Amino acid sequence: MLSDNKGYIWLATDKGLFRFNGRAFVKIPFDNTSMQSVSYLQQDSEGNIWCMNFYKELFSIKNDTLRNYYFTDKRIVNESVIVNYVATKQHIWLASLENLYQIDKSTGKTIKKIYSPEYLGISSIVKNGEEIVAYGAKGWIFKYPAKKEEWIKTPFKYNDTRMMSSGKFIYGAQIGKMRLPAFIVQNGVLKLTKPFNIPEEVLVFHFASTSESEQWICTQTGAYLWNIETGNARLVFPNQSITDIVKDYQGNYWISTLDNGLFVCPSLNNKLYTINPSAGFDNISKVTTINNDTVVVGSTKGMLTTFNIKSESRLHYKLPLATEIQFITYDSINKNIFTNRGIVNLKSPDPVKVDDYGKSIIIDHKKNLIVASYNRTYVLNNPLGNQPKETPDTTGIPLYSHYMKNNIFRQGLRIPVFRNARSTKILLSKTKKYFWIAYYDDLYRYCFSDSTIVVRKKNNQKLIARTLYETSDYFLLAGTSNEGLYVIEHDKVIKRFHTGNGLKSNNVIGVHERNGKIWVNTDESLQIIDIKSGIITNLLDEYGLGGLTVNDFSLHPDKLLLATTSGLVINDYRGKPVNGIIYFPAIKAISNGLELTMNSSLPADKNNISFYFDAIQYKSPTNLNYRYKLVGLDTSWKALSYNIGTLNFYRLTPGSYDLNIQAYDINGIYESDLKSFPFKVLKPFWQQWWFIILMTCFSIGVAYIFLKFWSKRLMVRQGLKERLFKSQLVAIRSQMNPHFIYNVLNTVQGLLYDNRKTEVGNLLGNFSDLMRKTLQASDKQLQSLREEIENITLYLELEKARFDKDFEYTLEVKLQDDSSDLIIPSMLLQPFVENAVKHGLMHKAGKKELSIKFIQSEYGLNIYVEDNGIGRKQSMQINQRNKNKPQSFATKAISERIELFNRLYKLKITHDVVDRYDELNNSMGTAIHLFIPNYDKEQINL
Repeated sequence: MLSDNKGYIWLATDKGLFRFNGRAFVKIPFDNTSMQSVSYLQQDSEGNIWCMNFYKELFSIKNDTLRNYYFTDKRIVNESVIVNYVATKQHIWLASLENLYQIDKSTGKTIKKIYSPEYLGISSIVKNGEEIVAYGAKGWIFKYPAKKEEWIKTPFKYNDTRMMSSGKFIYGAQIGKMRLPAFIVQNGVLKLTKPFNIPEEVLVFHFASTSESEQWICTQTGAYLWNIETGNARLVFPNQSITDIVKDYQGNYWISTLDNGLFVCPSLNNKLYTINPSAGFDNISKVTTINNDTVVVGSTKGMLTTFNIKSESRLHYKLPLATEIQFITYDSINKNIFTNRGIVNLKSPDPVKVDDYGKSIIIDHKKNLIVASYNRTYVLNNPLGNQPKETPDTTGIPLYSHYMKNNIFRQGLRIPVFRNARSTKILLSKTKKYFWIAYYDDLYRYCFSDSTIVVRKKNNQKLIARTLYETSDYFLLAGTSNEGLYVIEHDKVIKRFHTGNGLKSNNVIGVHERNGKIWVNTDESLQIIDIKSGIITNLLDEYGLGGLTVNDFSLHPDKLLLATTSGLVINDYRGKPVNGIIYFPAIKAISNGLELTMNSSLPADKNNISFYFDAIQYKSPTNLNYRYKLVGLDTSWKALSYNIGTLNFYRLTPGSYDLNIQAYDINGIYESDLKSFPFKVLKPFWQQWWFIILMTCFSIGVAYIFLKFWSKRLMVRQGLKERLFKSQLVAIRSQMNPHFIYNVLNTVQGLLYDNRKTEVGNLLGNFSDLMRKTLQASDKQLQSLREEIENITLYLELEKARFDKDFEYTLEVKLQDDSSDLIIPSMLLQPFVENAVKHGLMHKAGKKELSIKFIQSEYGLNIYVEDNGIGRKQSMQINQRNKNKPQSFATKAISERIELFNRLYKLKITHDVVDRYDELNNSMGTAIHLFIPNYDKEQINL
């Protein structure tokens, strides 16, 4: 076995290597091995655990796995037996039967081979710090470091020697049944000591060391605590074949046996003494410390005994056996012992006086007895004085005079009787000015100066106590049978301890105080209360006495005396256990199957983490708890049970975290250092500073390019609008050119000559409306189809008046929507109609016909303009001959205007012009197809 410096207990068995983590034995896996059985456990100065099997394979633990340590020297492989090894800071020392090998621990290469001067039969090699000692059966010893590293011949020879390090020196002795002197090697100096004095028939297996002052001999019949200097050996663990002993960091002894498993002994400080071997007499009811050497105990059968701790001698008093001893009060002035059965002294077994003194007594300053009995409380004259049966001396004690009554048991005798009521306990104050009596129905305080106070709880509730004690700070402690312990100051309850705040039971049997700590014995356990902190400690568990029934206890200067149902138990407690550290050796973090180191950074998408930890508490494992807080997530500490060794955190948001965790004992005795494991969860790359800077620069660049593009596009769009307005002005000019006006006026003149006034009025009205609507359309890019049709109609009416009866036109409208809801570019259709009239119909003789159709489709408006004019070819010939003829809206200007609309509104307007011919190839006029896509009504004022 091995108890390492982290607090773990290691067990090397034929099934493999096991580690006890405070809750269970966990098997350590091999990476590669020829057999599971291991032995020769040890820990080097760096904290690494080593072991070896019988196939000469050496292992060390890394990442909770036994890793095979490979030797490069083939001579080691060829050795028939490897006796043992030692792992130091820099070297591995191997001992075969004949040779020693010094090996570089970091490389596995042999530094040197130390040959033996003869066949030594090396039996043992051991280290003490960095000092190495090996022993050969023929009396040869090798020591390292030394001025000359060689085997040294000694005069003593042991056939089968085992050596052990005590931490202070190396010692060795022969196993088996031989009782040769032991030897000690310290600082390179060897000396012999006395043989150990155990029976010759006892077979020695092994030697063990649990401290510098505790050396053990492990034998077939038990374990002996051995003083190497004197040879004295005391049997401690009898009746077991013990193979090894180790002590954990909390002082528990782990004892391995050959055939009966593993035992744990909490302490060597507990001793059970049988006071009287007769049946039933070792059920001790009361115990009181007289001095450093002497205690007095009383049994449930009335046996009263003085016990000497040093000599273990017993003095049994000759009291009649009857009911149990209910109290023991020592009169340190007169050296007398008072009990409910009578009065005795320390010198003679014969009683000084046999009498029934009820359930409790105190002695006043006049040596009178104040007795608390089953039916009343009263005062008796000094029972050891000259007149014990006379009226007590009440001189100077007004209280006695106030309560003076006739003694019901003796006619004519008057004694103070405080109450005719059952009482359980009486206590004299440290000032000796007053005393308390616990009755079956109340708690009273009596002052010798003649005053009586009833001590009550809050709201004047009765306080029924069964045991009383006054502390060094003059607090009264009142233990009850069902309400726990009350702390009273100046007759007022200031505090209460009960099962709700830490007591094991509310049935308080006894109570004491020392150094500001209250010792409370209940029917469940013996506990210590720290009044300032309120922490309550279970002492029986702490001292390895859990499950023991304690009837009474007494505080010796350096011992704890326990009256139990099995006898008197003496524990060398040496005061309350000192606050100790709980070993917390391991905290491991795993994320996504990988072990993390502290200050690791987790990717944003792998933000789950698990923590595994082992805090080791051997004294009382079930009292171990954890408190933890994940800084960055938790705002307060959280509790965790001892049997849970894992914490999982899922989907942590980006940020810095630090797991703080601490193990503590619920009794307040032990706690571990605060363990901390800081780590980070990174932000997603789009939230990290470099990406933000990159995106900022990118956004600024994009914004710059966009603004530049938008500005350029705006300028282009503005240019398109300007050109479109120019083209629109051209259309307006064509509509309002002087020739057109002249033609209209000329037509008006002709109508006036013919006295056709009505038609003149209509003509002028149409002309006026046309001019007005044309001007209104001049600031619009888009207008409704209804307005465009109205303009075309006005224009055609004017032309019809000019051509008179030779000109006819038709407008055909096939729409799905209202014409007011259909949007088309303004003054776009007018040039097509004007060209049809001026170039197609003007020069045609005879009937002039113009047809305009508006047909709505799913995708837009189809406009068909057909005339029966002379056609484009003949019109061009006429125009070439007549250079002075006013120009109409040129086809090129129409195409340009359509292109501007297409670019500005991202909607495609198309138009086709087709010349129509008959079968003889004579012109039948021109057909125009204009397609205008659907425009949004919101674009009208754009």
